[in-house]
Amino acid sequence: MDPPDLFATETMAELCARQGHTADAIAIYRRLVAAADDDARRDRLQKRLETLAAIGTARAAIANAGTAPQTAAKPAVRLPQVVRQPVRAGQVVYAEGGDLVVLAPVNPGGQVIADGNVHVYAPLRGRAVAGAHGCAQARIFCQRLEAELVGIDAAYLTADDIPRERLSKPAQVIMEGDRCVVAGL
Repeated sequence: MDPPDLFATETMAELCARQGHTADAIAIYRRLVAAADDDARRDRLQKRLETLAAIGTARAAIANAGTAPQTAAKPAVRLPQVVRQPVRAGQVVYAEGGDLVVLAPVNPGGQVIADGNVHVYAPLRGRAVAGAHGCAQARIFCQRLEAELVGIDAAYLTADDIPRERLSKPAQVIMEGDRCVVAGL
């Protein structure tokens, strides 16, 4: 069964792939390729889809052979911490050692912090910090950016620093050099 359209995003596909749900990631990427509105994006998505399909084929071949390679150790899976309730003013949610997925709004005054990535599948109006313990590769993903503050590692942007054209839209916050940058999804 295909995931609902709400979750048919590149972020969700990568999360599925990272958690070993390759078939789900492939299904999402197929939908994204079909819906891509420009050739460059379509090509990039298609390349990732082909890579995931190759991984899925290799895993199936190993499973059918009945033995895994001697050198391949099964990686420990660390699922993200999931919050299903709104994060209210004064509340702090911290995902130690991993990602944080929030399926409800982060209200003004609320804080979400993760050592890994932060995913907010609702409006982000409070504060969000990813890579809290020195992971500059971490990212913040949200469906509607209206944050008081967003930060990665030790770099941050306040509400006044967020580009106006990115407000109230799906966005990701990434590190470029030593500063935070807001980009589209």
